[in-house]
Amino acid sequence: MKLVQKEYRGSEIDVYFTPALCIHAVECVKGLPMVFDTTRRPWMDPEQESLEAIAQVIERCPSGALQYGRKDGEPNEQPDEPATIVPTVSQQLVMRGNLQISHVDEDIQTYRAILCGYGQSNNVPFCDKSSICKGEKS
Repeated sequence: MKLVQKEYRGSEIDVYFTPALCIHAVECVKGLPMVFDTTRRPWMDPEQESLEAIAQVIERCPSGALQYGRKDGEPNEQPDEPATIVPTVSQQLVMRGNLQISHVDEDIQTYRAILCGYGQSNNVPFCDKSSICKGEKS
């Protein structure tokens, strides 16, 4: 199964969303509710805030489900160096850096990801919160 990426075009920035990677950390919705509004269709409108504000909020998305492309000629997101892998109490692996992750029949290049360290995801190797992670309460 290839990961499907949706595209939301703006005049200054394009935003890319991969639903299968989203773990609903809501960094986007809390950070810029005028841009990321789950009650609206389409739910994302890059015209509602500045390029810099949108880029900053997207870079807080821990799963890498949100990415962006600047249109002003400035560089896009840069990877953390050195790369880091931090296990959580619920056995997730929070990764940041220049990452290449094998997923089914494709290699995914990203700077942020959350992998399932418990092996119970329906989207292995990515965490999908489909089951109670070890250490979480139901």
